[in-house]
Amino acid sequence: METGEIPTERLANLRDIGGMATTSGQLIRAGVLYRSDMPRVDDERPDVSFTWPPPTVVDLRASMERGDAPHPLSLLGSEIHVKPLIGEGGNTVSESVTAEVRAGGLRMLYPVILDVAAPSLVEILDLAAEAPGPLLVHCAAGKDRTGIVVALLLRLAGVVPEAVVADYMATGPNMPGIVRRLRGQALLPGARTGERRASEVSADAVGAVLEIIDGHPAGVEGWLLDRGASPDSIRHWRKRIVD
Repeated sequence: METGEIPTERLANLRDIGGMATTSGQLIRAGVLYRSDMPRVDDERPDVSFTWPPPTVVDLRASMERGDAPHPLSLLGSEIHVKPLIGEGGNTVSESVTAEVRAGGLRMLYPVILDVAAPSLVEILDLAAEAPGPLLVHCAAGKDRTGIVVALLLRLAGVVPEAVVADYMATGPNMPGIVRRLRGQALLPGARTGERRASEVSADAVGAVLEIIDGHPAGVEGWLLDRGASPDSIRHWRKRIVD
């Protein structure tokens, strides 16, 4: 095997979020929402029982991560919706805030992303409510940006906060495989500190997101409505995801 060549393998952080309990005692439907790390052209078909490839894919990566090549799943027939969550278009962070984020780690980063990416989050809700399903959401690792989007969608569906955090933390055991895939494509910071932060999972960080959206006087629904979400999209998403 030549230097830099990556063996054929499967996604390291793919899962269907179905089966979680809501506060009303209902369950989240399987086959509606998937989350994963970044697909590659040479990936084998996932060894899963659910629909693959997904008809609709939301790619949260910025242009510098995506490059010029077509999205791997577009070659299999998926419709790709590029929704960069940070670092592109209006989803930018000032240098002063960036310095604070670097010092504060994920606990500081996630609320910043939640704030600057609010317009994109509303657009993703619209897709989740109406686009052909199942819907796959992914970034590079399927941890930070994906974690924020999935946490928002799950809480909007009424999933209990503890289950939302547990789903986020389920990425932890997958990080060695994720890091290997990212390193193989030169998408991981080379310095030890950068690599360590890229592989960190933090219950406190996703908890900070839940504190913000649940802390709105009208809950997560009110948080989204204040940022331009459609009541119809909220209603359709709940009807679609809750069994």
